[in-house]
Amino acid sequence: MSDKKITNVSRLSLADASKALASGDCSSAELVQSCLNKIQLNEDEINAFTNVNGCEALEEARISDSRRKSGSTLSELDGIPIAVKDNIDVMRQPTTNGLNMSWLPKKDADLIKNLRSMGLIILGKTNMHEAALGATTDNPHHGKTFNPKVKDATPGGSSGGSGAAVSADFCIAAIGTDTMGSVRVPAAYCGIVGFKPTRGFWSTEGVMPLSTTLDTVGPLTKTVGDAGLLCGHAISKVNLKTETFAVLGNFEKAPTEKVIVNSFSALKELLRETGINLAECLLADYEPTPARRAGLIICEVEAYSVMENLLMSNPSAFSVELKKFLAFGSELSEPKYLENLMKIENFKAQLCNVFDDFSFILSPTTPQTAFPFSQTAPVDQADFTALANFAGCPAISIPMLVGPNRPPVGLQIMAPPGKDAELLSVAAALEQLINEYQ
Repeated sequence: MSDKKITNVSRLSLADASKALASGDCSSAELVQSCLNKIQLNEDEINAFTNVNGCEALEEARISDSRRKSGSTLSELDGIPIAVKDNIDVMRQPTTNGLNMSWLPKKDADLIKNLRSMGLIILGKTNMHEAALGATTDNPHHGKTFNPKVKDATPGGSSGGSGAAVSADFCIAAIGTDTMGSVRVPAAYCGIVGFKPTRGFWSTEGVMPLSTTLDTVGPLTKTVGDAGLLCGHAISKVNLKTETFAVLGNFEKAPTEKVIVNSFSALKELLRETGINLAECLLADYEPTPARRAGLIICEVEAYSVMENLLMSNPSAFSVELKKFLAFGSELSEPKYLENLMKIENFKAQLCNVFDDFSFILSPTTPQTAFPFSQTAPVDQADFTALANFAGCPAISIPMLVGPNRPPVGLQIMAPPGKDAELLSVAAALEQLINEYQ
């Protein structure tokens, strides 16, 4: 144990919290209490949570501290508090899926069982866009979640509560779901890391579906290394000069906010100055906006299939806007659904062909930065992120170079399916390069 106790321990990364617990610089109870204090102080202005389970979290922290004293910790993450999106079942905590209703799950989602087996503590459930079908977390039943880094602005969505909770230091890390960018968009807007693993890496059993074709569960963290810790992937040292990187010309031509264009241009220049080669690749006939619309059609059809019984039995739990989306999905013909499904399969095949020549694809995460709730939400928030869901490949958003007094900007890195560990290692190296430059 060091002589100096750590203050404001809720600000720690997952890796640093693990080290602090191991060295005795803080206890799990102190870590949890610090997060609860931060929530009490700032939750009214952020509204990141639908439920905070403080009493149980503190009891679990005390049990974790006892395990540590007896030398029987469950993992290096034992005793660390995290938050979970409110479409993932956690026993003794209500699930709402962002709707105007709730239910108490009889068992934990498979992912939660796995996290508990490592000793992680579920601090609470986070606010989300209604039914995960949207990217602002302007929830008609549970209120708006506000971006801790950009005044009066959206944190993105649909995992906006998870992104805001990590960005505001309400928890050490959080779990979200990503159907067309719902982990990476909040990460980009809130200035944190959001990782979408290869589809199927984490089980979705016990997660309320939006699209059974596109849904993926992923972490939101303060560093790339933290994402690796939660996913069980060690970060390896890599030589960026020996890796093959490409930028996607289809994204380069898309309308993009100037601060993002400038940040991405500065990053590409930094990479070239460092001796890292960048090439350009193209997907034939791929236009981000129509492609994203094809994905939205899949979501609407599959969401109606999943939620039809709930909608019939409890229509007041659904907003008028969500009912319109689901009505569209219910009325779409099977041939039209299959046509859009085939489009997505074609995009996947094309991207996998690109990965035959390049190991990693770089792009901005979003075409815009976090925008105020007073502004009409742009329809293209997921235009750069949807492709990774179509292909089922891993993708990560990390903070990019920005000037002073600028909103956060995300850098997206995609890799071939199954190359999660390699992606995280390269992302960590890029994160370090960006941090050293800044």
